[in-house]
Amino acid sequence: MSGATVVTGLTEGTPKDGDRPDISVLSRNDGANVIRLSFRAGQAMPDHCAGRPILVIGQTGEIDFTVEGETTRLEHGVAIHVNANVPHALEARSDAVVTLVVLENPNTN
Repeated sequence: MSGATVVTGLTEGTPKDGDRPDISVLSRNDGANVIRLSFRAGQAMPDHCAGRPILVIGQTGEIDFTVEGETTRLEHGVAIHVNANVPHALEARSDAVVTLVVLENPNTN
């Protein structure tokens, strides 16, 4: 398949001990990069911004995802899109895995 990329391992992350989740780049593609974030309960990523738009997809467990003071519970089947340069934070309520898709910013093409 020269015009497609299959990405596997979206739910297979192994959280590491410490304050931060395990971050694994699964694929770099034309238009989007796919990254797996594996959390242990209580691990967090405090307020930060991404320079490109992102889509975060709940795979396993539960993560509170906060944008502009509003919190969404990411779990299996729930996703959130965040525009570039918008502060957001994540906190794992349980051991959890999310897929982060960093998107091309259509406004810069």
